[in-house]
Order: sequence, then C-alpha cells, then structure tokens
Amino acid sequence: MAESTSYQRFRNRIEQLEQHVQAVDLSVSYALDTTKAKIAAGGTILGALGKTHAKYSHLKHPVNHAPRIFNFSKSLNFEHAVIILYRYFGEYLRGVLEEMYAKDPLAVVGKVQGNSLQFHELVALGSYQAIAQKMIDTTFRRLEDERSTTKLFDKILGHTKIVVTQVTKDAALKHLEMRHLFIHNNGKCDALFEKNYGAHFGLKDGNDLPTNYKTTSAAINSVVALLKEVDQLLITGSFIPARG
Repeated sequence: MAESTSYQRFRNRIEQLEQHVQAVDLSVSYALDTTKAKIAAGGTILGALGKTHAKYSHLKHPVNHAPRIFNFSKSLNFEHAVIILYRYFGEYLRGVLEEMYAKDPLAVVGKVQGNSLQFHELVALGSYQAIAQKMIDTTFRRLEDERSTTKLFDKILGHTKIVVTQVTKDAALKHLEMRHLFIHNNGKCDALFEKNYGAHFGLKDGNDLPTNYKTTSAAINSVVALLKEVDQLLITGSFIPARG
C-alpha cells in the first residue's frame, strides 16, 4: 500500500515506541515478580535482584517496597507512551503540512490569519526553500497554539474536504486528549474530559487517568488507524505524493 513520507516516518516511530513500551513493561514485571518472591527473606531491592551497582542508589530500599516502586514505574511507562504518541501524531501532521505545501502553498499558508514576512526577514532567510520552511513552521505553530487537538487536526485538513470515519477519529482523539491532562492537570480527569469521554473510560472529574497496558495499546492502535486512513485519503485526493 502506498504511503506518504510522513506516514512512513510515523509508522517507524510507532514501531520503536511499541518496542520500548513492551521492553520496559517486561523488564519491570520481571523485577516485580523476582522481588515479590523474596520479600519474606528481607534485605534490599538490589539484593533481591542480585545487583550492587552504585548507580542504582535509589533501589536500596527494603525489598517489601518493591511493589510500590515497580508498579509506579509501570504506570509512568504508559503515561510517557501517551505523551510521546501525541508528539509523533503532531510530527505527522507537521510533515503532511509540508507535503501539502509542495502541492498548494496558498492553501497551507492561508490556514491562519496574519501570516506575513517583512522585507528584512525575506533577505535574512536568503532562499525560497528557507522562506517556505519558515512559512510552514509558523503556520503549524499558530495552529498548535490553539491548544486543541481537534482544531489542529481539522484545520490542517480543512481545505482538503476529505471525510474521515467519525468513529475512527473519535477513538484516536479521546486518547490524544489525555496528553494535555498528563502534562497540565497532574494526570487527572477534568470536567471537560469527563463530559466528552468520561463514560467511555469510567472517569469522573478528579479521577486519575488510566495508565495501563490495555489503555496505552488502545491509544497507539487508534492513532495508527486514524493517520493510516488520513494518509490514504490525502494520497487518493492528490493532496500529497505517495512513496513506494
């Protein structure tokens, strides 16, 4: 199946992310199981794991602290995965914006009001390639500044008039919106998230967001499904070129 350069990059990043998530989860689960079996014997976490290296100074706690420490690590692994997933989602949209610019520059730079460059900026940039890069970067940053995943997504694709399956879009966006809460609300559901997605996740305002393998896997799969569909629609509509 033909893919854009942006989607190929995204797909490779997702494969690496999934490998990382699984590697960390497996390693922490192994450490948790190993230390649980040795709690009765006492000693330290490091001792239970047969390690003495000085760089692990924060693991010299009594071995009965291992479940608390390692379960926190498992949770943090999944939280970071969702944050990184959003970054890769943004990178894809930024890449697609650049690919669309190559086809129709005015459609891209017209997505936000007030996009302009002064004469001294044009001279300083020095080449059409540098000027184009500046316009793309500025446009994307201004769209990002709205701090709404839905608005960012819709405005980047707005002029294309492509129709994304609503179920696919909603599935991805409800996971991507978690990133904002992890960063700006201590990983807790707020009133808006409860209103939009609380029923799906079984969350009320103030509840902790789920940080487990099932939710993280669903987040990754839903975003992959969304961008795969978007990529095919953009290629079919000749808004971006296909690669291979």
